[in-house]
Amino acid sequence: MRKTTKVRALLGVLAVMVLVVSPAGCGIVSDQTKQDAKKKVESKVKQAKQEAKKKVEAKGQQVEQKVKKKVETGQEDLEKKVDDLKKKVEIGQDDLKQKVDDVHKDVNDL
Repeated sequence: MRKTTKVRALLGVLAVMVLVVSPAGCGIVSDQTKQDAKKKVESKVKQAKQEAKKKVEAKGQQVEQKVKKKVETGQEDLEKKVDDLKKKVEIGQDDLKQKVDDVHKDVNDL
């Protein structure tokens, strides 16, 4: 009977030790797992930031090219309009010279 009591006591102590040591050991593994997970998350965040930065830069370049094309197109249109206005002014000047010449003739005829 004493032997049974000692065995039960030893089994009880062993069970308590297993219960106490098991969470402590798991806690250490858990901390390592947490650190690994934290490193993975930080790595993914860093990678996501780099990808976002690349996308923003690429989009910025696209926008810059579109704006540049629009400006160039606008300048070409403006140059065409200026050329058209110059032609109209020249035509107007020619017409005005013709009218002045006609008026001079009429004055001389009088």
